[in-house]
Amino acid sequence: MLRLPEPACAPPVSPVLATPEPPAAPVASWQVTTAVTGSGTAPAVTVHRVPAAVAAYAGPHPNSPAHHTHLACADDERDHRLTESASVLVRRDPAPTAVGALRWIEDTLARWPGSLLAASAVHGGGFLIGLRDGRVVEAAVTGPELDPGLPAAVVYACLSEGIGPDGAHVTLRIGELRDEDAVLRLRPLPRTA
Repeated sequence: MLRLPEPACAPPVSPVLATPEPPAAPVASWQVTTAVTGSGTAPAVTVHRVPAAVAAYAGPHPNSPAHHTHLACADDERDHRLTESASVLVRRDPAPTAVGALRWIEDTLARWPGSLLAASAVHGGGFLIGLRDGRVVEAAVTGPELDPGLPAAVVYACLSEGIGPDGAHVTLRIGELRDEDAVLRLRPLPRTA
């Protein structure tokens, strides 16, 4: 209809668009509230976690001596202000060995001096939670694989309540979902000659 000549070259190739990012990223920081009930040889620690980005909208926080709230961040948290403020730092992927976990804990606590503990799962099972004072707690938890932030929250709550982490048998209550048994013990410090 327009009586135009055919173009001299082929039409341009459509560009290949990059795959869009997923609509949501995994949560990398949490406001963690723990409640310790019972005492003596069989305390129970209830853990509630809320993404830190929405914690201000999650409603009022329990206000009692038995409740403890802290900020926990994964090692891939992009907002370094949160990481600098976190009491607990968590390695998202399990360490291949206990030595690798201990090295990560030591490096993490040195890099983020405001944190009180750092936690890592170890490939094959179990968790190592390093404390600011140099002690390391080994945690064994029943049930399916857990995020290392949960046993770290148990250790944090026990220390906040004055419950020693060596030989403690604790019931871990994960919100209203389920209960698991957790056994904590201090890892022996290496002997110096």
